[in-house]
Amino acid sequence: MVDEEDDYLSDKFLLETAPAPSGLSTYAERRKEAQRLAALKNEQNKKKSKRQLELESREEGLRKSLFERAKDEEAAGQQNKALAMMMKMGFKPGQSLGQKYDEPSSSASGSQAGGTDDAAEAEQGPAIGLKRGLQHRAEPLPLNEWTGKKGIGLGKRPPSPSASECMAKMAKMAEQADHTTFRDRVRQEYEERRAQGRLAPAQRTCANLDEKADVKFNVLWLNPENPGAFPEGLLDALDDPALVTALQQQSRDDTIEGRLKAKMRADALQPLATPLGADDDEADDDDATADPEKPDLRRSPYSEEEVQEATQFLQLSARNRLQLVLDYLRQKYAYCFWCGTQYDDQGDMAANCPGPEEDAHD
Repeated sequence: MVDEEDDYLSDKFLLETAPAPSGLSTYAERRKEAQRLAALKNEQNKKKSKRQLELESREEGLRKSLFERAKDEEAAGQQNKALAMMMKMGFKPGQSLGQKYDEPSSSASGSQAGGTDDAAEAEQGPAIGLKRGLQHRAEPLPLNEWTGKKGIGLGKRPPSPSASECMAKMAKMAEQADHTTFRDRVRQEYEERRAQGRLAPAQRTCANLDEKADVKFNVLWLNPENPGAFPEGLLDALDDPALVTALQQQSRDDTIEGRLKAKMRADALQPLATPLGADDDEADDDDATADPEKPDLRRSPYSEEEVQEATQFLQLSARNRLQLVLDYLRQKYAYCFWCGTQYDDQGDMAANCPGPEEDAHD
């Protein structure tokens, strides 16, 4: 029983590789082949117009010369009468039509008969010299197809060889410009958001140092992202309607807590209406004796220069506002925002601070 079993090492267990199918295997290939055959069948069954048949016949005739057609007809058992007549008259393929003039065989024979030839040419006139210099056409005249009655400029102008290249180049340049514009816009938006995030701590530092220096108001404190922190009356004093509208819209989005803090901060910056210890009667008398045409300082506590400066500052981008605040801190208080240190003076800051730029502090 054991001897009758096949050896597992024999060739019977080796599977022969199946031959690769010659036909199309995938569905996409079969579908593409079916579409090609259908298009070919439709092209064959389509009835051609008379104009198209004439065009094909003309192109077929121009592609073949008279001699090629004569060979085809001779192979088919037919005879070209025109070519047979020309061959009987002495025509050979490749030669030109017309009378041929023999050149003198050698210069010696020409010199011996030079006198007689010159005399004959003089008697017959210049016609023989012209005939000798005349070369007959060996190729037929080209066929110029009539394009119809069209005036100058009415015919369709063929595109120049470089027109497609120029259009492709312009399209590529426009695409590159769009990509460059998009990258620049994204980079500017990122830098603007980054500067906006660093502007708030820089302005807080500026406000703290100004308060220590007994500075009542500074336009560098203003942040258009937080219009509720503006001193009272400043928003109404701005002379830019578009800027005021944008700031008012921004202030509506603030919370109640933020508005209360802004109100308390604004009240702390305003002078008292009456001096401490003064009686109300004296205040009323002062109001009665005051000049009615004199403007009320409590209603417009900011000068025209301060209002214009605040308007210009608020119209700047976040990066420019941050740069102004940082320059002010360095020049006024010898404070470097990137170092986070207030130096003793400008000399100490120049000796110990790497520089005004952020990259110098890496």
